[in-house]
Amino acid sequence: MNRRITQIILVILLQMVISLVLVPVTAESIQDATIWANKGKALAETKDFQGAMAAYDQALQLDAYYAEGWKLRGDALMALERYAEAADSYDRAISIDKTNAEIVGKKGRALFMLGKYRDSLDAYDRAVSLNPNVFLNLDGKADVLAALNRYSEADSMYDAALKVDPRSNATWNKKGLTLAKMFKNEEAAEAFNQSLTIYPGSAEVWNNMGSAYFNQGKMKEALKAFEQAISLDESYIPQKYGDTLTRLQQDKQAAAQEAQENSSGQLVMQSPSEIKLPPSIFLINYLMIGIGLLAIFSLGAVRLFKTRRKEKKIR
Repeated sequence: MNRRITQIILVILLQMVISLVLVPVTAESIQDATIWANKGKALAETKDFQGAMAAYDQALQLDAYYAEGWKLRGDALMALERYAEAADSYDRAISIDKTNAEIVGKKGRALFMLGKYRDSLDAYDRAVSLNPNVFLNLDGKADVLAALNRYSEADSMYDAALKVDPRSNATWNKKGLTLAKMFKNEEAAEAFNQSLTIYPGSAEVWNNMGSAYFNQGKMKEALKAFEQAISLDESYIPQKYGDTLTRLQQDKQAAAQEAQENSSGQLVMQSPSEIKLPPSIFLINYLMIGIGLLAIFSLGAVRLFKTRRKEKKIR
């Protein structure tokens, strides 16, 4: 009898333990978790990411299955550049919400920042397969492909991202850099121009534009772009600025030398009829001709006079 009672008590205790472990989070706990999460968002907006982290931790203590809370915690860790912890938080969120393309993409970004490009690409591949229209995932996948030197694929992926958001000046800039690495400098300049059309105040993009022109040998256009970059940020000195000035000076000197050589060559090749002499030259020529004729007549007269004298003596 006592043994039977003991068994019943043990079963009751076991059921109590199981109920405590498996009992769903109460509506009150969920509500409180949401309140803490909202506090964390407000703190994150003021750039207080440490405070936001504390609020998210409070939310997750109340509801450990709160996928949004884990995602927000990961975002705060990303802002604090604690990328490995961020990836872990995103993993917790994904374990709860496995088909959330946004969270899978965020994990991909955390892995990218850790330099784990292969793992990052796997995450982005999965994110894009879950939803092919999330701009950040397309843009992020392109970044990974570019980091892996798979430039042609990266360019195509940037195009896909720009179809979703054609007004992303940062993506146009990254597309331009990718094209430049493929030595497609004209197309790169067009991409940089698109970026500057959207946001003309970027010294970095003006510098990239200048480099694209420099690589095409368009030194004047390159100089204008570099000078625009400097005007936007005086501390910003483009790497190829000095090289551009040197090339322009060399081109100027070469043009001057060529003009001088052409001028000298034209003078040598002129025919006598094309040479223009000053009027005094003609006057001297006429005087010399006159003197010559006078000398000839004088010699002739002297000879005639001597001949006649000889004839008279003979007679």
